[in-house]
Order: sequence, then structure tokens, then C-alpha cells
Amino acid sequence: MGRGTLATQLGPACWVLAWVATICAACADASAQSLEDLLDTTVGPPSSSSAASKYKQTLGEAPASVTILTSADIAQYGWRTLSEALQTVRGLYVRDDRNYSYLGARGHGRLTNSSNRVLLLINGHINNDDFYNGAGVGTTQGLNLDAIERIEVVRGPGSALYGTGAVFAVIDIITKDANSIDGLRFAAEGGSFGRKGLSGLYGGSVGGGAELTLSGRWSDIGGQDLYYAEYDDPSTNAGVAEGRDWDRSRGFHASLRAGEFSAQAMLSSRKTGRPTGAYLAAFNDPAATTLDDRGFLELRYTPRLSARAGVMARGYVDYFHHQTAIPYDELPTGFVENDSGWSGAEIQFLWDPREYNRFVVGVEAQRHFTIDFAVFDEVGTRYIEGAFPFTLLSAYAQNTYQPLDNLSLTAGVRADSYSADDDSVSPRVAVIYKPFTSTAMKLLYGEAFRVATRFERHLDVPGFLMANPLLRRESIRTAEAVWEQRIGHGLVGILSTYRYEMRDLIDATIDPTHGLAIFQNISAVTAGGVEAKLRSKLGDRGAGYASYAYQKAEDAESGLRLTNSPAHLGRAGIAVPVVSPLFAAVELIAESGRRTVQDTETDAFVLVNVNVSTTELFGGARAALLVRNVLDEAYAYPGGFEHRQPAILQNGREFVISVEHRF
Repeated sequence: MGRGTLATQLGPACWVLAWVATICAACADASAQSLEDLLDTTVGPPSSSSAASKYKQTLGEAPASVTILTSADIAQYGWRTLSEALQTVRGLYVRDDRNYSYLGARGHGRLTNSSNRVLLLINGHINNDDFYNGAGVGTTQGLNLDAIERIEVVRGPGSALYGTGAVFAVIDIITKDANSIDGLRFAAEGGSFGRKGLSGLYGGSVGGGAELTLSGRWSDIGGQDLYYAEYDDPSTNAGVAEGRDWDRSRGFHASLRAGEFSAQAMLSSRKTGRPTGAYLAAFNDPAATTLDDRGFLELRYTPRLSARAGVMARGYVDYFHHQTAIPYDELPTGFVENDSGWSGAEIQFLWDPREYNRFVVGVEAQRHFTIDFAVFDEVGTRYIEGAFPFTLLSAYAQNTYQPLDNLSLTAGVRADSYSADDDSVSPRVAVIYKPFTSTAMKLLYGEAFRVATRFERHLDVPGFLMANPLLRRESIRTAEAVWEQRIGHGLVGILSTYRYEMRDLIDATIDPTHGLAIFQNISAVTAGGVEAKLRSKLGDRGAGYASYAYQKAEDAESGLRLTNSPAHLGRAGIAVPVVSPLFAAVELIAESGRRTVQDTETDAFVLVNVNVSTTELFGGARAALLVRNVLDEAYAYPGGFEHRQPAILQNGREFVISVEHRF
């Protein structure tokens, strides 16, 4: 597996990083056209609100450190899943245990958290589920990435606007409007490990000034046979999981816009095999599977009351279904199943009493009418079942005041009242100073919280997991300083430093009496770090970036580094036209090792990915070839308490060929 530290890993790939850095620096003055002015780039399209403040504003105005990934980035680098895209963002990192993909941020990526300390939005609608509060960033995310206009990543606490779960980031996926799509597109792909997939995209007018967009995707990945030394025994197929690494997913999204009215709906389903023997399952048993279904419908009305006032009203209904099947050697196959349904409504008022002052106030009500779960086996024995409905009432307010042309002050607060949990109040403040038109300096402070999920409190799996109904909510306080600088014509730099403290962290531990996993409020966590990024425009159509993040997250009591917390993250990429009609993109992902729950250390690694695509060819056709992990690096992510393996080996070199036709 390993070849030591991150420094020793960089040898085969350092030319890529040097190439990117050199070109970015050289083109800062050579480019005739400047990079899209990131300090003045509007967050959120005209029909959508910003994730940073729930209304449109530029990056320089946003009271947060914001990264935007565009549709051009998605196409040029060939990302197939949301996790592949987010892995390139400074301060974010992923983990995959061949069951789910998970997202970590700023040194915090607990091994049992289902990415539940990050909120994932689709056009402003929270897409986290209602049982695990998980953000689906892998194949569970059913959205066709070709339908995405931009991805807004807003770092730091977001509970002052969004409530529970917005601990480390709020990520809003903004989909394309009908004009951007303008017609019908179909695409097909195939590749390594038996990969095959289809996708479609439509955008157009349906009469009366209304615009309709439709997108869908279907994917089937056969997977590969995998060897695990921890199961190397004749009774467990010599440690080889044969045909158990498959993944099948599909998704559909629709949006309709007619003047001040809009609607969106989404359905997704994903089923996967689990080859690792997790949850004490019989190894190499085909019955070890995981199923997730997700759907929502939202209606929205956004009239302008006057030149200085507007309102947004929306109503929504959501659904989530999950099933984990756990086959045993000597017992009937067990099932963990959840069905959740909830609905809600929000009204938000935006008022500008003066051109230098803006108020945003809103109220939201949610009724989680169905949160049913059960643990049972294939012969009908029901071990545990429960229903935990609840109601949530929330109110928030934010004011941005600009005493000087180059100085703005933002203060906001949200109160959340739960019928089944403690109430919470979450404040935030921001000071933004622009000493020059090319410079923005931000001082940020925010608090956030996360209530314990129904999974963490109530799930009891015989022989593996104990329930803990006494769990308290966890909280975080974060302070951050950000410097955003436009350098010459075509180069933008960002430097930030932060520190946060978490209290009553909810984490899985091993109960010393029973020897079973249990979620508990453990000691506090302290962390700090530095993030830096350069992004450059290269000529008319090219672009490059390089970023580095140092993060140190520790248990406040023991001083130990957190598990699944790499100290160093390096990212770099370059995308340029080559020879017409070819376009080439290279990205580098470098990380230091991570501590595992078995107190071992994974090896540092460097990944190089290459995507070669074409511009539009004859008859509206396009094609692309993506090669991931070009150097065939052997690397692994930490396993969890549910695994025998301290670390889960990831894919080696793989390729994807895709073709698209526009009608």
C-alpha cells in the first residue's frame, strides 16, 4: 500500500503541480482578458437566492468564505458524482467505504456521521434526509451533473439561517434554467468495472411564458472482485468478495418557472452491494445490500412588493426510505428499515429601508409526520420498532448595514423550537472591509448546532449497536478571517484562517460494559487551520487553480488528533484547449494520512486525473475520455466501527468514455 509521507508521494506527480503553478503565475499578466471577477461574481442566479444570505449578492459581499464550481468546471474535469466535484474544494475531503461516500470539512469527518454536519441544498431546498440527516454526495445523489449551473460552497456555521446540521458548510446546487439548456440532450457512458449509464436533459418553453427543465440519469456499475486480508480464511472465500461491489442508481429532476411562480420536484433511488462484511454480516453474501430512496416537491412564490421590498413563500413535502440488509452465517438475514415523511412552509421578507441597509426576516414551520424505523429478520421476527414524529418552528432575522462605501456589517440570528428536543438560538456576525476595489477582507463569527438524529438516539442493532435516547445536541463556535485579492488581470487569491470549538460532540464509541457501539456526547473538540487558493484564467477559455489547506483537529481532553482527519490537503488543476476540437484537463489531489478507529494510520497519497473532451462536433455530438487515478496509486480511506478492516482500499486506475448528442 504505502510509500510513506505526503512528501515522498509527490514525486511522480509534482510536475503537474509545478506546471499548474507556473502557468497560473505566468498568465496573471499575460492574459488579455481577466478572470471572471470573483469578488464581484453574483452568488445565485436571478431566480434563486444565495446560500450565504438567502438572497443574491456578490462573493465580495457574502458574509462567508464561498467557493463556486461552475458548469464549465464540471464538463472540463469530467466529474461524475458530487463527491468528485467537492473533493477539489479547499478544506473539503471525502471518504468512501464501498457503501456510501462521505464528506469531511476542516479536519472533521467522523466515521459514522453520514455527512450530517453539512447541509446540501438543491435550488435552496434542503436535501438531507430525515433519519440520518445525511447529505448524499455519491451515487445516492440522483441529480444529473450536466443539469447543474453552479455549486455554491459556503463555509462555516450556517445555523443562523438554516438551523440544525449547518455546522461546517452549506452547499447549494443551482440547476440550469431552460434558456441555458435550450433543447434536448442525450448522453451515454461506459467504462471500467462494468460501468454503463444513460442521461438526458431538456429545457424549453411550454407556452404562456412558462419554462420547463427536465433531467434524468441511470447508472449501473458492476464493480470488481475485492480481497480483504482480514477475511482470508477458507470459510470466507479466502477473503475475496466476488461480485459484491455493484452499484445501481437512477434519478429525475424537474423544474417549472412562470413569472413569480416556480416549482421543482426530484426523485432518486440507489441500491448497492456491500463487499466489506460490515455490520458483522456474513462475508461474500449477496444479500448484503443497502437501498436509499429520496424525493421532494416544492412550490415557490417570489413577488416584488415594491422597489425596496420583496417576499418569498414556499411550501414543500419530502420523503425518504432506507433499508440495510445484513445476512448472518447462523441466523436469518436481518433488516434495518426507515420510512420518513415531512412537510413544511417558509415565508421570508426582504426589505431595504435605505440603499445601505437590508433586512431579511423569515419564519418556517415543519411537521415530521412519519419517522418510522424497525429492525426485523426475514422470518418476520421484529426486534425493535418505533415512530418519532416531531414539529419544528423557526424564526430568523439578518441585517446588513453599510456605514461606508467600503465597509459592511452583518448580524443575524435564528431560533429553533423543537417539540422533541431542546430549543436553540444561533447567532452570527460579519465585518467586511474593502480597502481597494480589488481587495475584500472579512472577519466572521458564527455558532451552529446539530440535534441528535433518530438513528443516533434510537437505533438498536442486536450484537452491534446500542440505542442512547439521552443524547444532547452538539454545538460549535467558529471564528474566521478571510482575505480575498484580485491580482492583476486574471489571477485571484484567497487566504483564510479559522478556529473552532465543538462541545458535546456526538460520536460512536465502544461501550466498555457490553462491547457494543453506542453514540455518546464525548469531550470537546478544538481545531484550527489555514486555507489558501489561487485561481487563474488562461487565455480565452482555459483556467487553472491550486489550493492548500492545513487543518489540525484534536480531542480537547486527550489531545489526540481526530480520526479521519488529514492534516494536509493539496489540490491543483488546469483545463485548456489543445488542438481543435480537443480540450484537456488535469487535476491533482494530494492528502496526508488519516488516523483510523483502530489507531493505525493510512498512507499519504497523490491522485492524478485526466479528462480529454471535445467541443461540439458534427450534428451536435460531443465526446469525452476520463481517466481517474492515472498513476494507479494504491490508497485507502479509514473504515468505521462496523468494519474489521482498519482501512478500505479504493479504486486503482479507471476510465470512463462518454458521448452526448444535442437535438
